[in-house]
Amino acid sequence: MKLSGLGEKKVIERLASFLDVRDDAACIPHGGEYLVLTTDMIYQKTHILPGMTAEQIGRFIVSVNVSDVAAMGAKPAAFLMACGLPRDMEYEYLERILRAAEKQCRRYGARYVGGDTKESDALTLAGFCMGRTKRPVTRSGAKRGDIVAVTGSLGAASLGVHLLLKGLRYPGSGGVVRKALEPVARVKEGLIIGRYANALTDTSDSLSMCVHDIADMSNTGIKLFSDKIPISASAKRLARKAGLSSHELALYGGGDYELVYTMPPKKFEKIADSIDTTEIGVVEGRGVVLVSGDAKVPLEKKGFEHFSH
Repeated sequence: MKLSGLGEKKVIERLASFLDVRDDAACIPHGGEYLVLTTDMIYQKTHILPGMTAEQIGRFIVSVNVSDVAAMGAKPAAFLMACGLPRDMEYEYLERILRAAEKQCRRYGARYVGGDTKESDALTLAGFCMGRTKRPVTRSGAKRGDIVAVTGSLGAASLGVHLLLKGLRYPGSGGVVRKALEPVARVKEGLIIGRYANALTDTSDSLSMCVHDIADMSNTGIKLFSDKIPISASAKRLARKAGLSSHELALYGGGDYELVYTMPPKKFEKIADSIDTTEIGVVEGRGVVLVSGDAKVPLEKKGFEHFSH
């Protein structure tokens, strides 16, 4: 079967029959703690948006890798990158990417320690990040009675992607466009959440994908409350101008790189005032359902997925 007939999630599901690839990163016990290891790649045709500068590309590749480490409750320590480069690329452009990547690593408290360069038909960057933690948090630990919560707000990044791809500009749209071009990994939040969370992941593909992954891997159900999902006022306003549903973007749009987690209610009370976070649901029952007023409907598992776009 062709990959296009499966989609990325089904590909990973099949690979998981003989590889341990179901979480945001791999964990290896080492000297009384765990090394957390991840790799993530960006490709010219699928990730680099119109108008994206060399500096934004460098920051982007670091942030998407660091986000996977943060989504395990770990602190990033080291970053490497393999670069596939077209032969007609200007050296100065490459240097701008790598200088920005090195600076972004320092922002997250990690060191850019090396990599590789090869010729490629299109710009391709494969990052690798290593972090450390004494308590890695996976997607599979959600427990009935946990609250479900998310950091920040949702939907802005996918709205920003839409505006960029359509060439649309509105007054005040700079913030959502910046969310698309310059995602920020929630490292500080991940370290705080990681103390108490039972399950944790990031919203790189969508909120819907996240909660389904947690529910499936934890062998439980999740109920989300539609009116609790955090969406910024600017995202709501700009989505209306673009003829889009901000609620649909928050549920099914990817690229926000916020953290979604489950945690006992009393533990949530301990951290709720120290980070920007919102309770949006509860772990209970079977399957994933969305509650809106008196209506309760199954939540479709939908979001960004390679091979199916």
